[in-house]
Amino acid sequence: MNQESVITKTNKHSYLILYGPTWDGASQVSKHHLARYWADLGHSVLYVESQFHLFSFITRMKEAFRLLTRFIFGPNKVANNLWIHCFPSVFPYRSGVSFLTNSLTLAINQFVPRKLINSLCKSLKLDNPVVIIGTATALPIIERLNPKLVVYHCSDDYSSQPNFPSSFQDLEKKLIARADLIICTAKELTEVKAPMNPQTYTVTNGADVNHFKSSLDDSTEIPVEIKDFSGPVIGYVGTVFEWLDFEMIAKAARAKPEYNFVFIGPVTTDISLIHDIPNVHILGPKSYSSIPNYLKGFDVATIPFIIHDVTLRASPVKFYEYLASGTPIVATRLPDLEKFDHLVDLFSRPDQYVESLDKALTDKSTTALNKRLAEAGKHSWESRFEKIDELIDHAVAKLEPSK
Repeated sequence: MNQESVITKTNKHSYLILYGPTWDGASQVSKHHLARYWADLGHSVLYVESQFHLFSFITRMKEAFRLLTRFIFGPNKVANNLWIHCFPSVFPYRSGVSFLTNSLTLAINQFVPRKLINSLCKSLKLDNPVVIIGTATALPIIERLNPKLVVYHCSDDYSSQPNFPSSFQDLEKKLIARADLIICTAKELTEVKAPMNPQTYTVTNGADVNHFKSSLDDSTEIPVEIKDFSGPVIGYVGTVFEWLDFEMIAKAARAKPEYNFVFIGPVTTDISLIHDIPNVHILGPKSYSSIPNYLKGFDVATIPFIIHDVTLRASPVKFYEYLASGTPIVATRLPDLEKFDHLVDLFSRPDQYVESLDKALTDKSTTALNKRLAEAGKHSWESRFEKIDELIDHAVAKLEPSK
């Protein structure tokens, strides 16, 4: 890519992204793609992963050692203009610690990042960066910097999540008040945040369209784990977490023993309701590069969420990835997906799930496939990020006269 030609699309900024999902994890979401996009355009980008806490050495020793190595020897340069780093924390903030207040837990956890972030940015020549914050726990770090702009990139309704401490809501309100710009991934999120800060906009999620469209290539092979299943494959890609309707899935799997329900992704919650059902297959996380191979083996891709404040305000990345693969989709009727009702099977009640699966399995027409692919082409990450660039440039321009 000719950086001199593409950099004219937007003003030259440096970027600090706090705190994004693990860089080389199985799931690649908006912040991963955004970091690569800006780096490819010639901007300097430091991507700081979500903190790992010391208790991780008990539950996830291998990953914790990898992150500790990254902290000690980082930042790691992973591409031109792009560096990755991470910081440790002492205690898990989400679940709280009985003998500490949540505010004290946060202060302890952010002590190291606050001390080091400024010198880290200077060493990489990230002067006055545009700071992209993914979670309010990064708020204490800002005061150590002289950011050109503070952007809260809000992709989930964290304040409604039960495993977050009650103090998080107050912390998020402070971040919303401090932010120069708020970008939400769903209209329903924007409606919640905008009354607290008028500089709030919606830019929904997207997909690496070409990557997932490769599932249709003749050269793409279906993995052996699912290649020889005798019946239809109903597949899910993403974190297996508490927002999945496990009771509904269990009933569907028992009602349709000839269907194979396949789950690809890390498991972060109790799955006892489905774990021992013979036609439910928990395959664990797979590399991002291999996901199109699995999608090629899916007869239907599914998003079987429960209805909750969090899911009602979500814009699932997996939906756009499924769409780009051309796979028929069955999903819970979420507000963000309503506009695609003509392309996918949306169900409103758990007792409609099996009926929707049956219907989707008959949707083998080339016309339907081409409609899904045509729609997917409108939702590339590049189209989303060009909008984000416009919002950032406009916000910076508004602030500059006052400096």
